Amino acid sequence: MCISCGCGMPHDKHNNPDLISMEDLQRAAKAANMSVDDAVKNMADSVGMKCNK
Repeated sequence: MCISCGCGMPHDKHNNPDLISMEDLQRAAKAANMSVDDAVKNMADSVGMKCNK
């Protein structure tokens, strides 16, 4: 879903480098030595969303 826009295409940035792709999320998780799931949970927690995982 280009992750940030919700289009359903997680690997496509639509020629806009400011959008977040799955590859960006994977790199960020790897840099923090954590799983993508944990990184997503931390991101949701950071903006006040509750993840049930």
